[in-house]
Amino acid sequence: MGAQADVLERSVLPAGKVFIKAGEENSRAYIVQAGKVLCFTMKGEEKVEVARFGPGAMIGETCLLLDDPIPLNYESLTSTTVVTITRQDFQKRMARIDKGVRNILDRAMQKLQDLEKEEMDKALRLYDVSPKTLEMVKAIVRAVPADLQGIYEAELLPHIDGLSRIMEEIKEINKTKKGQAEESKEGVSGQGDQAEEEPKEEES
Repeated sequence: MGAQADVLERSVLPAGKVFIKAGEENSRAYIVQAGKVLCFTMKGEEKVEVARFGPGAMIGETCLLLDDPIPLNYESLTSTTVVTITRQDFQKRMARIDKGVRNILDRAMQKLQDLEKEEMDKALRLYDVSPKTLEMVKAIVRAVPADLQGIYEAELLPHIDGLSRIMEEIKEINKTKKGQAEESKEGVSGQGDQAEEEPKEEES
């Protein structure tokens, strides 16, 4: 009987189902057994991809220990099989664990939540960055050890993107000034031609 009570619920999510919504209270975590899941945030009406998950991934686990609303959305990209862990299920299992271990888990969950926010912020920054700038930064950080590339990329992106935007603005200003100068030159030239074409008065 006790063994049956410990059996977790398994369900199949249809493709396109948003099963966790940002800002809503969530008391469940999901282990992906089959399929693909998209993690995303919103910028206006646009979806901004943060990450993708496949079999073996656990989603929404911070909600089992922390009461804060989840900051991200999760959508099944394909028909996805998940095992559901409710907060009640989790608390039953936690009751069997040493208090010291529980404290470690609490801190780990808090760090995980901070990491989720960092990933969301990074995704939003990348969304705003032009493909040309992103390609340039990735080319620069290739010379850095693989485990440090993400750190350097995050540091460089805002600066190079800002510089790229300034250069584009300067280019547009110069283009506008050049156009105005050409229009002014054409206007002066037109007035000169008109003056030459005016007929001379006949002498009496």
